[in-house]
Amino acid sequence: GSIGGEILRALPKALEDLPILPEISQRIMVLLREPEMSMADLAELIRQDQVIAVRVLQLANSAMYGGLQEIKDINAACARLGTRSIANAVQTIANGNLYITGNEGFRDQMKQLWRHAVATAHCAYEIANVLAEPRADELFVAGLIHDIGRVVLLDIVVNQYRGVLADLRNSPELLEEVFNGYSPLVGLHVVIKWNLPPEFRMTTYFLRNADGVAAEPVRVLTNMVALAEAIAEVSGYGLGMNISSILSLPAARSLGMTDMKLATVRADLDDKLAALIEISS
Repeated sequence: GSIGGEILRALPKALEDLPILPEISQRIMVLLREPEMSMADLAELIRQDQVIAVRVLQLANSAMYGGLQEIKDINAACARLGTRSIANAVQTIANGNLYITGNEGFRDQMKQLWRHAVATAHCAYEIANVLAEPRADELFVAGLIHDIGRVVLLDIVVNQYRGVLADLRNSPELLEEVFNGYSPLVGLHVVIKWNLPPEFRMTTYFLRNADGVAAEPVRVLTNMVALAEAIAEVSGYGLGMNISSILSLPAARSLGMTDMKLATVRADLDDKLAALIEISS
């Protein structure tokens, strides 16, 4: 009858009802690992999904990336945006459907979670570039799903009609406490269900405790996602975390971040995120 007990009781059904990670999301991750991947390969993959193809064209013609001429085909869009920007856009579009709720009272909260996820993903990608980390594409996905446990928990609470979990809807403070306590565990179960690589399990479960990750390479990735979340938070895409100084955070110190590097990560942040969020709405 405890909150934790009820969450664990409801979790198997919630995981069963959870949409699978979109196929195109998985195929993009595999394609980017191919040493001989070409722009044509990426364009061909995008053409197979009409919705994503239309939104990629929308991004290529947006104020952030638009050129002098309107782009009307995927090959030209890929050439304008570049392989990595296209891949990140596809991941964003494909994962947006995971952040939908039928409960009108929680739509704003789900929208906030989605904006936070996209911002964290973008910042993680930029941190990787600033620090010359070759796994920037993986970091974008890790940032995008870093708080997926919170999404599933919110869905569990929304769909409870009685009992201690239903009561959480009327207690925002206690609900936030439950999110903080259980979202890493729930997120771990989601990543396992989706059969993502082991490093995603670590960046999800140990996000706020990177020292718990034994392997140095994965600990670096975890710190990058944690730092990206903090940057998103102070940049107006947060969930109410109290952060006084980014550079004083353990993740920032561990990664050797400086004011200059931080400024590079945050450059044109609002404009870039506006374009990504618009095409994934």
